[in-house]
Amino acid sequence: MANEFEARVRGRLIKFPAVDGLTELELNGIVNLIEEKIKHIEESLNVVDTSKLAILAAYDFAVELHNLKQRSETNREADGRKVEEMVAKLAKTLGEK
Repeated sequence: MANEFEARVRGRLIKFPAVDGLTELELNGIVNLIEEKIKHIEESLNVVDTSKLAILAAYDFAVELHNLKQRSETNREADGRKVEEMVAKLAKTLGEK
């Protein structure tokens, strides 16, 4: 894969850095998410300043990422407790025989 790929955002052709492990199709999907996010913010907040839209979109994605990390950590902790419970039950069951 090349070191960068081009895509249009808000009518501007932008060169994006390629990301190892992602195809150009996947990267274009990400660019489409950016377009959708910017359009949603523009319509809901009635913002026309392009740089402000970009910052608000970045903020929105950062909030989503933060929430996903929090949920992931909570799930990991719950899974760890569940595994510990299962190991304790298994040890108890094996000890009874």
